[in-house]
Amino acid sequence: MTDSRPTLSRRALLRTATGITVGAAGAVLLTACGSDDDKTPAADHKPTGAPKRGGKLRAAFIGGSNETADVLKAANTPIDYVRARAIYDELCVLDADGRTEMQLAESLTPNADGTEWTLKVRPGVRFSDGRKLTIDDVLFTLRTYVSTQANQAPLLADLDLPKARRKDELTAVLVMKRPHGFLDLVFTQGIFIVPAGTKDFNKVPGSGPFILQQHRVGQGATLKRNPDYWGSAGPYLDELELVSIADGAARLNALKAGQIDYAASISLVAGKSERANAAVQLIIPPKWEWPNFGAMLKRSKDPFKDARVAQALKYAVDREQMVERVTLGFGEVGNDLFGKYLPFYAEDLPQRQYDPDKARSLLKEAGVDKLSLTIRTSDYEYGLAEGAAVLAEQAKKAGITIGLDKVPAGDFFADPKVFIGATFQSANRKPRPLPLDVLFFYGTDALLPFTGVAGPKIDDLVTNVRSAVSDEQRRSSVGDIQHYLYEEGGDLVWAKAPVLAAATPKVHGVKSLGYPTFPSFRDAYLA
Repeated sequence: MTDSRPTLSRRALLRTATGITVGAAGAVLLTACGSDDDKTPAADHKPTGAPKRGGKLRAAFIGGSNETADVLKAANTPIDYVRARAIYDELCVLDADGRTEMQLAESLTPNADGTEWTLKVRPGVRFSDGRKLTIDDVLFTLRTYVSTQANQAPLLADLDLPKARRKDELTAVLVMKRPHGFLDLVFTQGIFIVPAGTKDFNKVPGSGPFILQQHRVGQGATLKRNPDYWGSAGPYLDELELVSIADGAARLNALKAGQIDYAASISLVAGKSERANAAVQLIIPPKWEWPNFGAMLKRSKDPFKDARVAQALKYAVDREQMVERVTLGFGEVGNDLFGKYLPFYAEDLPQRQYDPDKARSLLKEAGVDKLSLTIRTSDYEYGLAEGAAVLAEQAKKAGITIGLDKVPAGDFFADPKVFIGATFQSANRKPRPLPLDVLFFYGTDALLPFTGVAGPKIDDLVTNVRSAVSDEQRRSSVGDIQHYLYEEGGDLVWAKAPVLAAATPKVHGVKSLGYPTFPSFRDAYLA
């Protein structure tokens, strides 16, 4: 099979696919909103009446040594990504249910087999310097993301940009290198449109709801409302101030001290302690956006080459106990698949139960008397090492011995070859639309073959997903591949749990739109 994709940095692939930035250790903590032991509700923070205009909202996010003003590198840190979402627009975004919503694109339509997509951008959109948005700006942006090998470049690998056909100033036909049925989902992944001819990507006007007033790398940014924003509703705020605060406890303390109005990425313990505090509003994203905690088993390496060994390990996990001990009761059980609550998820698959006897039986069938494993893990994020330790305890009942190789946080993603090639390691995967997961992780052409699942069968299933252009085709093909992965895959998912933010009671309308750690403030307002 010929690979016509551009050569791309493995580090860029990791950032794009996992939602984890290598330079922002501890960026996303496992969090929740309450438990059976904590029934005392906080005050009702639901807004009443129409959104109010005016005011300044101050919000704190994780920054770090990777902070940059370059819009093409916005995925480096959460604060950079939040700033980019405020200043720039994308062609498409994800709505609260994980479905595609047009933003700068007025329409995006595939032909019958997904080999061409006709893109028409909205008329009447202008950049903040007055320039009118045209299809030339879009084509320039896409070519720039690819040529600079930006983090999003792997998602554009199937676009044959030299063959794109401009029809008029708002319309172009995008030609694909092979059938591709979900370009609309690709365009939801942080590809920010900039004016054609841009040379300095540190200082470039956007078409988004806010205009940059001041930015200091490592400190934060001040933005003002874009009075000519094309959107029909927001922005409602006059000003948005973004503050770089690396430590989660410091962000929460700044909120409680009245120094900020919104604090991103609040820890589990902090969230629980503030549960009954009427002065603190805990913000929880939709369930489809909750990270998946578990492990990756390399099916292409021993001992997991035998599917029965991989299945045995899955039956050796007490998921209910994982929820109680690792997520402290705030998450929910996983089922060894990604994408629960997203469109096209296979709801008909049974919940895998804890069954150490079945695990022993499967190992016996595989001719394995004693299974000894070492899991690569880290304290890079909460839940990785904690989950691995609980798994090691649980697996003993199935006759499985698991040792912990705890890698320093700074080294966990340092060598992509090691991370991608590990036989058995902890995982915290951030959700993305299911067809995109297929694009990245499965089959012979997988960009990031974490579980090593390849071969003619999975390749055929991946091809069917890749070329599915209608919702019915997507539902059928994604369902087929999920049924296969449920039995043959190397993903071990034992829990899902939310990412938590905190705010004062007056803050409303902050929307994650697929990214809980770097939300959109387009519709935010102060009540």
